[in-house]
Amino acid sequence: MTRILQISDPHLLVEPGTLSGQVLPAKNFEAAIDAIIEHLDKIYPVSAIVVTGDISDDGHADSYKLFRTQINRLNLPYFVIPGNHDHRETMRTCFSDLPTMPSGGKINWRHDFEGFVLVGLDTLICGEGKGVLGVQSLAFLKNIVAGEVVKPILIAMHHPPFSSGIQFMDQIGLGDAGSLAEILGDAKVETRIICGHVHNMIVGMVGNTIAISAPSTASTFPADYRDDAPVGFTTNIGGYMLHEFSNGFRSTSIDLACRTGPHPFY
Repeated sequence: MTRILQISDPHLLVEPGTLSGQVLPAKNFEAAIDAIIEHLDKIYPVSAIVVTGDISDDGHADSYKLFRTQINRLNLPYFVIPGNHDHRETMRTCFSDLPTMPSGGKINWRHDFEGFVLVGLDTLICGEGKGVLGVQSLAFLKNIVAGEVVKPILIAMHHPPFSSGIQFMDQIGLGDAGSLAEILGDAKVETRIICGHVHNMIVGMVGNTIAISAPSTASTFPADYRDDAPVGFTTNIGGYMLHEFSNGFRSTSIDLACRTGPHPFY
């Protein structure tokens, strides 16, 4: 069995950097890694970690170094893709030793596990909040889907290919979800998409493929669907996701809030 741990949207800034004067993302990320270390015995075995973008909040090399210091504490292989806050070329330099990091172009990659094929797709438009797969990422995926793949395909990207209902985030969503749905419509194996960007666990669809966004370790966006909903975030602690394939994909959201238990039933 292959089980993947997904972390998304750490938005790291080097201390004492704060997000909008409210959140210390480096402190939150360290606490998230502490919690995951405590959870590992319960969720074992974990094959790898995939990080679905916005690793950094400002794309600075020091924030990627900080990320590596923390993620290495888990002693697990990991894979990264950029989000809209990341800087593609700085990421390429800082993660050049990862076997899936391409030497040029978009940061698209493939890794074959025993249970499924993991595909990373780059949706970053440099300097913009919205995302697009574009010709290069779509062609990369199309070649995999059209190939001799006999295992299920788990696709990791930053921008969700569905509407979240959070209007200020949907305004900077994925621009070519229709093209993605067309490619996945030709898949001969089961497919699932995992993503980030909206700082919440939300389940949507692109064509006939289930797509799931992950919570953030930095902050949360309120589920407020009003036309005049305020634009902003809460300081609520998010969480992470587990994905595995066992007679079909199974995805589990695990929050990082401090709670007591488990308590016995009476």
